[in-house]
Amino acid sequence: MRLLRRAANRLTRPVRREIVDIAWFLTILLAASAVFYVVGPLIGSLSSVTRANVPAAALMFVCPAIAAVVVAARTRSLRQLGAQLAARPRGVFTGAISIVAMPVVLIVSAVVTGRGAGFEAPGTAALGLAVVFLVSAFAEQVGWTAFLLPRLRANTGELRSGLFLGVVWAVWHVIPLVQAGHAASWIVGQCVFTVVLMLLLVRLTVAGGSVWWAVICQASSNLAWALSPAAGEGYDPWVTAALTAAVVALLHLLRLSSARARQRSVDGVR
Repeated sequence: MRLLRRAANRLTRPVRREIVDIAWFLTILLAASAVFYVVGPLIGSLSSVTRANVPAAALMFVCPAIAAVVVAARTRSLRQLGAQLAARPRGVFTGAISIVAMPVVLIVSAVVTGRGAGFEAPGTAALGLAVVFLVSAFAEQVGWTAFLLPRLRANTGELRSGLFLGVVWAVWHVIPLVQAGHAASWIVGQCVFTVVLMLLLVRLTVAGGSVWWAVICQASSNLAWALSPAAGEGYDPWVTAALTAAVVALLHLLRLSSARARQRSVDGVR
């Protein structure tokens, strides 16, 4: 009996540690974000920087990185976090998807909704926007895919991990979306899109072995949105969510097909 208890303790100890890490991360994230929720309306809009309608509360993009670093320092896992960030992305196909998938989705969405005219071609101003969105995406992905994702995947699969992250990400954005003046139906649609986009970011991270494809994909999505007709005013989150879900489904089908092909190859060698 003692041996069984010791074995059970060894198995549950890492799980408990990861759950505690996640709980601490979410607590610090909420506490830090609350400051931006309160101060944001006093500052107003960031449209002069982002071009599109972005409330100042969106400056909370630094909070996932802050929470990740604080918890990693507390648990002496800063090296592990650094290794996740330093991992070199692999896969030319995965990299191409991270760059072009969301701009194509947003263009198709605009065409489907009849709002396709007016996309701006990337120019000098777009370079500045790209830097802004790359910095914000990096800060967020330090928390989401570099810190939280490995801990979630240690206890559950890719899909469940992505869904959990997506729901947290969506809820985290609700207050800024309300402050931006969006209608309830728009906010619900944007939350659905946020969950689906996280599933795409997680797939790219797992396939590429690095958080950097997720950073690039998120940044390219935000850049395409900012360059869309009327600086995002014609954006439809429901249509965009559906198209993004189709991309996610296709990538998972390709993954399953590749896995089956490898298995058949192994079986053939045997």
